[in-house]
Amino acid sequence: MLNKQTFNAIDICVCIARLQNQISCSTGQLSNHLGLSVSYLELILKQLKANDIVCSFRGPGGGYKILGAADQVSIWDIARIFEVHSETSQPDNDWALATYEQGLQEVVEATLREYTLADFAGAIPLALQEGVGRVDSLNRFKFKPLVPAWLPKAPNSVFQLHMHS
Repeated sequence: MLNKQTFNAIDICVCIARLQNQISCSTGQLSNHLGLSVSYLELILKQLKANDIVCSFRGPGGGYKILGAADQVSIWDIARIFEVHSETSQPDNDWALATYEQGLQEVVEATLREYTLADFAGAIPLALQEGVGRVDSLNRFKFKPLVPAWLPKAPNSVFQLHMHS
């Protein structure tokens, strides 16, 4: 079946395709929007770039874009990069299970070939348009927000005594 890295790669490509016509998408924007670390994003983007799914631009206004049109890149084109098909010899009693898994894999592959990036790259989320990442009630370490510090309402000097009486 599909692994987590495959799902993340698809999410990254969809996010880049959403911004395709407006700006190139930086790893910082992707990190804020998807909640993934920059180093993990770079690892996935390196593989996508090596397989001609995305291209990158350096400098101000640089970032990543989908190479070609989003309606020409199928979801399977992305998934096949991260999915490893191991052909191991199965014992005779596991033949039925292996046949079932092979059939299931073919159905997944056929389904992913039907959809393109353009099918999922609909409206751009407002947070992504403004360059602001997703807003969570939890910080990146998943701690609850700190209670604001209580400050007493008192004068700082004797010259402010008349303001607080």
